Amino acid sequence: MAKALQGLRRAGFSRGVVIALGSGLAGALLGRTFDIPGGAFTGAMLLSALAALGGLHLQEPPRWLAVTARIVLGLTTGAAVTVETIHAVARAALPVGLMVLALMGIGLTAAWALHRFAHMSLPTALCGAAPGALSAMVALADDLKGDTPTVASLHLVRLVSVLLVMPILATAAFAPAHSAPAPLVAAPPSAVGPHWARLAVLLALGLAVGFWASRRQFPAGDFLAGMLIAAALNPTLLHLSDLPFSWKLFAQWIIGCGVGASVTRETLRQFKPYALAGGLMTAFLILAGMALGWFLSLITHLDLLTCLLGASPGGATTLIILADELGADAQLVSAMHVSRMIIIMLLLPALVRLVARLGAGRPASEQPQNLSARPSPSESLSRALRQSRRLKRSVK
Repeated sequence: MAKALQGLRRAGFSRGVVIALGSGLAGALLGRTFDIPGGAFTGAMLLSALAALGGLHLQEPPRWLAVTARIVLGLTTGAAVTVETIHAVARAALPVGLMVLALMGIGLTAAWALHRFAHMSLPTALCGAAPGALSAMVALADDLKGDTPTVASLHLVRLVSVLLVMPILATAAFAPAHSAPAPLVAAPPSAVGPHWARLAVLLALGLAVGFWASRRQFPAGDFLAGMLIAAALNPTLLHLSDLPFSWKLFAQWIIGCGVGASVTRETLRQFKPYALAGGLMTAFLILAGMALGWFLSLITHLDLLTCLLGASPGGATTLIILADELGADAQLVSAMHVSRMIIIMLLLPALVRLVARLGAGRPASEQPQNLSARPSPSESLSRALRQSRRLKRSVK
């Protein structure tokens, strides 16, 4: 028994980690059971955060477990790129390209405003304003040394707002008359090998390449490795009709409780200056996405509901499900969101480095200052008194 406990401690499972994982698992199951916005991820994050704020000494999961969760999340995201998705992109390459570029520009504008006027750190602003999936952006923010609780809060507010607005808007005015399309994925008869063997191959390759990328310290390398491997192998070789739901649940559980365990009272005090900016950003992204969707429906043959859901800044999974339920073109909505996710995850790390390098070369007076770096009133008074004494000495 003692040796088993010692082995768990060596693996990183301290008492604080066990409490975080337990509370996160309970929250994930509750979030899935009661179908709250964000599902298992939101439930794990909220319950572990409540435990941390309640006085329990929680610790984030060990790094190897967090890396594994992000690789699995990448696999589940990349597996959405199927032959049907590629065909959907080919049928509407121009609107998909316009949608991705326009939404990235809108997200960058919102991130610039957060960085410039709310004095938010650059990785946090870019990941918080990026029109990508919540869990993926939290993973990327963590890899880029951003403020993961702030990023998660910004995405969660936006996700809840989208899920409240879009169903009402769609059913009231924009629901198309045609029936829902066929399911997104169908396993072709040419798939080689049993299902469990193909799953094992995908998981083994994803873990191997993902841990290699993590050791090489590529930005979000673990997530990107899993996503790109699944996107490349699934439509061409493995032909998996669906990945086990337990994979996504595991990833959302570990990432969610990791974020929740990092939420403290000090973290909430630091987020308070961003509350107004986050609300304004959410409204701006939703309205801009709706305007973009309406414009695309005018210049293309696509129906308005499909364009609205494809341009919506919410989570890809929830919006694909919503598209299927509301009768939109779920395959095209999936193509828009998955394409956007891949491009964002490929470009955002390099963009953060480039902008940070350009910002480092600017004079200090021109760079936005962080709120925490501003002097307190007592420090300002002391500085003024010192300057006054120096001025008196110079006069004498």
